[in-house]
Amino acid sequence: MPRLILLAAWTLLPGIVALAENAPDPNLDPSPSVAVFLDFDSTPGNSSLEIMKREVDGLLKPSGIHLDWKLVRDNDGRHAFPGLVVMKFKGRCRAENGSEPSREFGSLGETFALGSTQVANGHVLPYSEIECDQVRKALAYLHPGADQLERQHALGLALGRVVAHELYHILARTTEHAAQGLARASQSLRDLVNPEELGFLDADEDAIRKGGRAD
Repeated sequence: MPRLILLAAWTLLPGIVALAENAPDPNLDPSPSVAVFLDFDSTPGNSSLEIMKREVDGLLKPSGIHLDWKLVRDNDGRHAFPGLVVMKFKGRCRAENGSEPSREFGSLGETFALGSTQVANGHVLPYSEIECDQVRKALAYLHPGADQLERQHALGLALGRVVAHELYHILARTTEHAAQGLARASQSLRDLVNPEELGFLDADEDAIRKGGRAD
């Protein structure tokens, strides 16, 4: 049986370092744009990274939010953005053959955090951490003969869905979870690598849309 995973674990921290100041008014842009800065403990595979971006872009497209993907190391502090988010990827985000930490599925009902978004004084902050070593456990649900390309694709898909979940909290400005869909508090590892569509409910897409356009 698939173990369940907790996608959002909330922590209380005083704040984060801003990457840009004096950003333009987001209300001037009919299509809100958010810069997503990525920071990795170790260099990810290019294939998995591109698939992750494509999956997140597709999941947020119905909300009308445009994502501008960037790397933290490339930021020189001279550019302003209508909105920004920092995503810190901890551990190894690569799908080498046999690299997943464990092929054991664990106990029924076991939960662990794949991602977390910081909250201070009841406000959701634009800073998330993704636990790559935990996300890679989802690769255990691929068929035994899965080749390197399939593994890279599956990891990108899983990372994209975890990232999209955390962006939901940040963009919708909420710590609440939905009863169904990608905004649920938990998902199965199997669902993270399932090629079938896993998305947000209409109400969650509306919340992202409204939050992204708020002052």
